[in-house]
Amino acid sequence: MIGRVGAVVAAGILAVVASSAHGQSRPPIPSVVLAHMQSLDTRCLAAGGRDGTGRYVIAQDFTGDGRLDYLVSEGDYDCRGRPGLFRNNGLARVDIFVTGPSNQARRVYSEELLAYRVLAGRPAKVQIARRGAACGPGVGPQGQCAAQLEWNGQGFGEGVSVARAAPGAEAVVSRPGARSAQPAAPEPTALPAAPPPAAGGKSEFVVRCRRELVALDASAASWAQQVCDDRWNQVVASLPAADLLLAVTGGPAATLADVRARGAAVRWAARPEAKQLASGKLGGLNVAVVGTARPEAVEVGWGEIGADIPYDVAEALRQRGAKVDQVSCRKMGVGEGERLFAVTPPGRPTFALTVFQRTAPTGGAYSFYSASANLTGKPAVRGPMIDCNDF
Repeated sequence: MIGRVGAVVAAGILAVVASSAHGQSRPPIPSVVLAHMQSLDTRCLAAGGRDGTGRYVIAQDFTGDGRLDYLVSEGDYDCRGRPGLFRNNGLARVDIFVTGPSNQARRVYSEELLAYRVLAGRPAKVQIARRGAACGPGVGPQGQCAAQLEWNGQGFGEGVSVARAAPGAEAVVSRPGARSAQPAAPEPTALPAAPPPAAGGKSEFVVRCRRELVALDASAASWAQQVCDDRWNQVVASLPAADLLLAVTGGPAATLADVRARGAAVRWAARPEAKQLASGKLGGLNVAVVGTARPEAVEVGWGEIGADIPYDVAEALRQRGAKVDQVSCRKMGVGEGERLFAVTPPGRPTFALTVFQRTAPTGGAYSFYSASANLTGKPAVRGPMIDCNDF
């Protein structure tokens, strides 16, 4: 199923419009968007299904003019009884409607995609994944590529690099304006083993993990051990990332040179990805330093089709001796959500850690995970804690 990834809430505005077009309370929606939503209801009912509770409309400012625009993901429409109605061989259509001064809207983007995600910002950004011929000449039927859409005043073009990867082939990165695609740098070799956890270790973690699972469901006593063992593997895999985030947040406002020096374990790229101050690899994780004049955040991220998420950076930070306090969470769908933590390393200032994760609902969909440490000193503000255990 195509994924609605990384949907965010702007100040005071609901970012995701839920369910079908029937009788739902929602912010004012332009008539052309509402008509499109109603057409999905009609097609679902005509096919013998019934509208469900899926979230398939994202309301965000995608152009930077301060107005809400609308992304409609047909693949996320929940047509009960006909679950594959709007998905064709793993692809589903995504439309973006841009709103004008009088709340009129026009469709400026429409394409069948493998996956997409929405990134917070002003304006919000949309990253997309394509497959096969849509990636361009020379890409096989199962080849894949990714791009970030950029508003140009009239429509959405591709504003950052497009990664193409045919199964079994080396990835190729194409940059806007480049005469030809250049091979990406080879994947780094495996990282040396990280130092063992400093706080508690596996035995303490498993006891705590089992206790938390059984508190939620008494029947978990029969299966919690295996789940907790698997979660511990995620923690161990995340220790290098935890060490990186602790290193880069370990002092006053850091320059880019400071971040790169403190992140000595990262294989930094000679040229950063677009919209990033620095980019690199840390084992199987992508590393990005983002900001304007100075670094504002360091993010580690991972994504893979049909895979279980192999990382838990928040718990790895706890194992490194930091106090990790979850202050808010936001569920965005089945297996998908965002958590905000206040992380206090021993004897050091607290920093905000934002973790987003999405577990692929089907074998052909993407799983995503990212953990972003704020370098500006902006506090982690306590907020809602609803359905925090359900993703």
